[in-house]
Amino acid sequence: MSDRAIITKDAGRELLLLGLLRRTPMSAYSLNRAVRRHAPLNRNFRGGNVYHAVAQLARRGLLLSKEEKTRRGPLESKMIFRLSAAGERHFEALLKERLRDTQTADWTLEIAYVLLGQFPRRDALQLLMDRSSEVAQQEKRLSRIWGDPEDRNGASYIAYLHTIQRLRAERRFLIDSIALLKNPRWTPEWVSDDGAIEDTKRRL
Repeated sequence: MSDRAIITKDAGRELLLLGLLRRTPMSAYSLNRAVRRHAPLNRNFRGGNVYHAVAQLARRGLLLSKEEKTRRGPLESKMIFRLSAAGERHFEALLKERLRDTQTADWTLEIAYVLLGQFPRRDALQLLMDRSSEVAQQEKRLSRIWGDPEDRNGASYIAYLHTIQRLRAERRFLIDSIALLKNPRWTPEWVSDDGAIEDTKRRL
């Protein structure tokens, strides 16, 4: 299977839901509650969106489900969802794709950075190095397209500064983050599973 995911406008939503279910199987109700707890990463979700998205992911074969008895409530049973093998492949490909793409939407990129904690340290480091290279290449491409900034004025110059300075700021962030991951004394307990989903001391 190709390492490239099919990218949709809901990439951030898919990453968040798949990332949560990758850490622990849960019902759609519990998933919805977990999403609400992880503001501001959930800002693209509205009432009912989580349940609809779960149904879509299941139809696409990215989730498996099984029926379990409920301990409370009016229903006798509930469906528990977890990632299928295809869902696992899709999650990894989607996260890598979003991290490498310099035009990934901000909220999706925020989710991708948080979910980086689900990868082994070596793989997380490589993904950040890949993104750093892509950001540097994008800056060079834009410089060629825009030409000499001194030849621009007004709104055109402001747009140029906004784009270039954002890229440079992220490159500095990536350099610092890569240095941290290369330092064995920084967060030596880094693990693939980044903590319990309902840990009150942490947020996804």
